[in-house]
Amino acid sequence: MRGLSGSRRGGRVCRAARTLLTVAAALLIPVGLTAQQLPQPRGYVNDFAGVIADSEAAAMEQLIGAVREATGAEIAVVTVESYAPYGSIEQYSIALAEAWGVGKAGEDNGVVLVLAMSERELRIEVGYGLEGALPDGRVGAILDRQILPDLRQGRWGAGLLGGVQGVAGYIAEEYGVDLSQWGARSPQPAARSAPGASGFGDLLPFLIIFLFFGGGRFFWPLLFLTRRRGYYGGGFGTYGARRTGGRVGGGFGGGSFGGFGGGGFGGGGASRRF
Repeated sequence: MRGLSGSRRGGRVCRAARTLLTVAAALLIPVGLTAQQLPQPRGYVNDFAGVIADSEAAAMEQLIGAVREATGAEIAVVTVESYAPYGSIEQYSIALAEAWGVGKAGEDNGVVLVLAMSERELRIEVGYGLEGALPDGRVGAILDRQILPDLRQGRWGAGLLGGVQGVAGYIAEEYGVDLSQWGARSPQPAARSAPGASGFGDLLPFLIIFLFFGGGRFFWPLLFLTRRRGYYGGGFGTYGARRTGGRVGGGFGGGSFGGFGGGGFGGGGASRRF
């Protein structure tokens, strides 16, 4: 219990520190810049820069709707010509996310993807409630593996769709649902080397000892130790400890866009230039 209490205190300290950073960032925004100068949301996909094809926008809308119905989490995609007069894409994305209230109030389970064309920058902003499912490292993996390769080829809509798929994949794992039928897919872990190659290299000294000195009674305990070290064991665990394999079937509730749920943000996420 003492460890759990310490963990909770650490979480509160981390959240308080991020809140202070958010306030500090807000103080750097030019005087007179208000929420009214931010664009109003048109839906889950807001292509103010006009760079997303209709088919790609429809695919994103469908997946985001499935995420919302299955988990309650909300995702917003935003493209703009520039984030000026804000000083950084992080300042802009936090201001936009807070003004729109992406995510459920009290749960703060929202994510905002912002693409600024003039600055050639992209940011994924994560609400407090999803920072466990989408820590900065995972967000960086989505940016690097599922978005930037397309953006660098000028495929704006395809890159953003890949980003939504990655975000949806991790959210689905966190909530224990399967949204793969809608395209959700988190980044694949880096490929591992073949077990035979690394295992043989580590066992080679023991084989030499065995050949020169003989004696199975000496060799087999050493082989057992290598098994304990993991050379012959199962692979890495999958992401998302609470994954249960549930599947969301059929379609999701449609209807016109009625606004976001009032979630809050605190500076979690990552940015990239391309």
